[in-house]
Amino acid sequence: MKLYSAGDKSKAICQSCQDVVETTFLYRDVPFDDGTGVVKDILASVCDHCGEVVAIPAQSLPAIRRAQKNVEVSLEAQVPASDIEVLDAAATRISERASKRHRKLLLAFYVRKMSQNPQARERLKQLFSEAKAAKPKVNVKIPRKRLSFKVSRNFEKEFTELTKISGLKKTQVLRGVVQEIRSDLVYPENPVSLPQLREMVATLES
Repeated sequence: MKLYSAGDKSKAICQSCQDVVETTFLYRDVPFDDGTGVVKDILASVCDHCGEVVAIPAQSLPAIRRAQKNVEVSLEAQVPASDIEVLDAAATRISERASKRHRKLLLAFYVRKMSQNPQARERLKQLFSEAKAAKPKVNVKIPRKRLSFKVSRNFEKEFTELTKISGLKKTQVLRGVVQEIRSDLVYPENPVSLPQLREMVATLES
């Protein structure tokens, strides 16, 4: 792989000039192709005629991927307070310093796990039905609370895929995932996923 430095010269096709042009490698802020953000100060091949970025060398691609990964979007839903309690109960099992951010970590872990499950469509429908059917032993009203996160593009993509394959709405999928966390991590005495989650959290908290 050729490693470029600022000031190096090259040639490339410039879409603005509609021609093969002389270029210089310079540091520039480069917007993402989908317009969702910008990666700052990366080495790029810049047209000597119009100043447009015409190419990105391989050595700059990891910086773009890191920047794209860090772009976050909002995920919000109104869920029963009991669902949030499930997330918090699960969080206390994986960390002594359990906080709101552990809710997102748990959801991200299980959304990814379920998105890789070939039976996710039927499983999510079953889980949502279980969550909807669960009722308190006495006739009391359970308030609904807002669950709000800033999530990565990867999380959003995997979550959206679950809504598509299951045919459920966003809140319904979220409730299904919480139900999976309840049955997989909260109820069992020795959850299978617990060591993996604890190790992951310990790494993040170190």
